[in-house]
Amino acid sequence: MDTRRTVILKIVLVAFTLYLALGLSFHFQWSAELAKCHAILRQQGEFVEPEIFNTGVGFLFDVTFWPIYVLANTYHDGTPFATPCTH
Repeated sequence: MDTRRTVILKIVLVAFTLYLALGLSFHFQWSAELAKCHAILRQQGEFVEPEIFNTGVGFLFDVTFWPIYVLANTYHDGTPFATPCTH
C-alpha cells in the first residue's frame, strides 16, 4: 500500500512540474511577443498602455492560468500568444 502511494505521489509531482514548466514557457513566450508588439506600436507612433500587472501577481497568473489564456486567445485571435497586434 505504501509503494502505491509513493508511485501516485511521484506521478502527481511529475504532472505538477510539467504543468508549471509549460506555464513558465507560456509566460516567457507571451512576454516576448508582447514586447515585439509594443515596439511595433511605438514605432508607428501609437499609444502603448503601461504594464500594470508586470509584478509577481501577473507572473503567478500567467503560470497558473495558462490553459485558460491559451484557449481564450486561440478562440478569439487564432493564436495562443495574443497581443494587441493580433486583433
